[in-house]
Amino acid sequence: MATKTLIRLLIALAVLGAVALVLHFAGSGGAVSEVSSSTSKKQVFDNFPINDIAKVVIKEKDASVTLSKGAASWEVAEREGYPAGADPIVGLLRKIWDLNVVQPVTIGRAQYGRLSLLDPAAAETKAEEAATLLTFQDKEGKDLASLWLGKVYERSEGRPDPFGGGMAKTDAGRYVKRGDANSVYLVGETFSDVKTEAAGWLDKNFFKVEKIKSIEIVTASKADDWKLERAGEADDFTLANAAPSEKIDPNKTSSMKAAFANPQFEDVFTGEEKGKQKTGTSTFRIVTFDNFRYEISVGEKNDLNELPLSLKVSAELTKERKPGPEESDEEKKKLDQEFTDQLAVLQKKLDQEKRLEGHVFKVRSYLVDSISKKRSELMEEKKEEAANGADPAQEIAPGISLPGLQGLPAPKAEAPKAEAPKAEAPKAEAPKAEAPKAEAPKAEAPKAEAPKAEAPKAEAPKAEAPKAEAPKAEAPKAEAPAPQN
Repeated sequence: MATKTLIRLLIALAVLGAVALVLHFAGSGGAVSEVSSSTSKKQVFDNFPINDIAKVVIKEKDASVTLSKGAASWEVAEREGYPAGADPIVGLLRKIWDLNVVQPVTIGRAQYGRLSLLDPAAAETKAEEAATLLTFQDKEGKDLASLWLGKVYERSEGRPDPFGGGMAKTDAGRYVKRGDANSVYLVGETFSDVKTEAAGWLDKNFFKVEKIKSIEIVTASKADDWKLERAGEADDFTLANAAPSEKIDPNKTSSMKAAFANPQFEDVFTGEEKGKQKTGTSTFRIVTFDNFRYEISVGEKNDLNELPLSLKVSAELTKERKPGPEESDEEKKKLDQEFTDQLAVLQKKLDQEKRLEGHVFKVRSYLVDSISKKRSELMEEKKEEAANGADPAQEIAPGISLPGLQGLPAPKAEAPKAEAPKAEAPKAEAPKAEAPKAEAPKAEAPKAEAPKAEAPKAEAPKAEAPKAEAPKAEAPKAEAPAPQN
């Protein structure tokens, strides 16, 4: 009896599990009409020909891109064969080769539009219903396989969306189908990196300037041009052919040491668009301590802060190392190996950067904004002199006349001290002195009036004459005891 009960419970649990799966996938927008369960992993492609693929064509409704395997690397056909990044392409092929089915989906062909799985090449297909079609070909252009990428499957996170609009969701997979079959599958990959923008597939490895020895700018205005140079990597730049009156500000030239240290580009101009780009507005000529020479030419920037850039590079690499006078055999062997390794690195760098010549790149203007300065903008700013022939009376508060100031040195700021009567009135501290004595208010009232009359009338002219003796006799301080008597 117990065994039968256990079997019934297991069957009931299996049925409930199957129902739960159906309800789970049926809740994803009503796109799935039937779900088949599977206890083992199944791949979308039983035998994906990854090693024979030499071309990948990615097509959407209104755009496409073609990636071809060239003699040395993958290339982007829409950019006149400019090198493509190998890692993203190889990664995509491996992902498809090992693409597993999460759930098979039984759906009629009439419902393909709901999952964005219609043929993008068909004229009647709407953009929102079209699939992203990946076609894989061999080197002769023969189709080997194809994969249709449909709608992205979103899984509910079980919490309200903080931005509103219902429950929060996250991308968890995608509906796909093979080009040679009608079966639809839900897979765990979203393929978010599969796009038809050619710029997104370009190899973004660019040139890199290191250890700058000298840098100069050449423009149409020769008076604004300059050249900076230094003897060692730890030294600051000096201005070549500087006039006696020219002295550069190290704070303004320190950024030049890192010029083009990590440049990046957005795209490559090709065809007619390439011919329209003019790159002679400013040219930077750079020599490094490794004997690399760069000539980097840029044009005017547009409203999006983008500008065209072209490059020329050369290098005079030392092929042999001169041994030191007292090197041992072991030291010589070690140093020779280090020199050989470094030479190989520099030669590889030169070969890679030489391949950039002849192209016109779209870059962001920040790449040259900080170093596109006029010659005058590199100089130290002159400090304004304090006096500069100005009338000393202008530095005194309005309404104060100091006749004795003519014999005093102009730069000394004695005039403000001479206005102490205004500031000294509180220093007399008449209220403070009277408060503890508690003198009769009647007697103190007339005495408090006396200092007021003496400060502006009787004492003002006398105190003005010996202004230079202000430190000796502080008139208000000397009269402070008077009210106490």
